[in-house]
Amino acid sequence: MSNRKNVLAVCGSLRTESLNLRFLRAMELLAPASVNYQIYPDLADLPLFNPDRDGCDNRAVSAWRAALARADLVLLASPEYALGVSGVMKNALDWIVGSGELTDKPIAFPNVSVRAVAAQQQLTTTLGLMGGNVLEACSPRASLDLPLVLPEASAQQLLDHAEINPRLQALWQQLLLA
Repeated sequence: MSNRKNVLAVCGSLRTESLNLRFLRAMELLAPASVNYQIYPDLADLPLFNPDRDGCDNRAVSAWRAALARADLVLLASPEYALGVSGVMKNALDWIVGSGELTDKPIAFPNVSVRAVAAQQQLTTTLGLMGGNVLEACSPRASLDLPLVLPEASAQQLLDHAEINPRLQALWQQLLLA
């Protein structure tokens, strides 16, 4: 039996090199040996949410729910579009509102953009309504204190940055306490 913590990282942007994805990749590079870390690769495969189709046999929805069910902790990184949560993140969450995969599950969603303000509050509200254990509300340290201000930096450049690396390491320390 493994004592490794399963962390599912979810990017709310479909851009190939979004800042949120680069942040999740940097966190992967820093992941402690005690962590099984997976960046969920298939949000783009989820169909648009339709309650009439919930419960139907859909491979993408089943895979999404199964990945969440296996996770001990969920790390979300979502951009903000038009003062709100990205459509891809909202759609992914809509598919699990009633299925319970997030009930009592620790969830962190650090803000990595200087422009994202409203999305953070929306995620707090939505994830709380879904029964998730929103770590940001329990411990401000489960969120980055300051957004990443190097929007063009690679994951490795984020790790090499003298101010950002300690913040990412501190975030891992807080996540492991969850």
